[in-house]
Amino acid sequence: MARIEVLLSDNEKSSLKHYCSSKGLTASCLIRSLLRQTSQEVANAGDFRELKTNKITVRLSSFNLSLLAQRAKSEGYVNQTNWASACILAKLHRSPILSVEEMQVLRESNRQLSAIGRNLNQIAKVLNIEFRESDKITKEMIEMLSHRIDKHKDKVYKLLDKNRTRWGVHHEPTTE
Repeated sequence: MARIEVLLSDNEKSSLKHYCSSKGLTASCLIRSLLRQTSQEVANAGDFRELKTNKITVRLSSFNLSLLAQRAKSEGYVNQTNWASACILAKLHRSPILSVEEMQVLRESNRQLSAIGRNLNQIAKVLNIEFRESDKITKEMIEMLSHRIDKHKDKVYKLLDKNRTRWGVHHEPTTE
């Protein structure tokens, strides 16, 4: 392997060491990464090796691992691995990934929508059968149902908006 020497001032060397340690990299790894990013010839040099398993190991500094753990916990992920996988998938597919908690909220949302659908079917039956003498269905009941639907839509919208924001996925706000 070829070797390159670079003369740096004490200040530059100190800054480089500090930056590398904060990123959990060696100076050599940082320079290789910069070369790959700036030069297509270096990027396609054949250094890339395909994995033989579905497992990837990522090395992080203690500081960055601590940040990752805090973020995963604050966003409702069971562990750091799930958060890191979601982060990678969100970036790779450019779409948000839901946490376990968010999936539970959406399941509950679907249950509520099903209940609302059943209520609407019951209202339609009553109106079709007893239209003239229907004291069972009132304006207040329909307004209550409408309020429940609006509340539910807001809850789902906020969840999805929070998720898009977390992963940096840009979206156009709805007009509803």
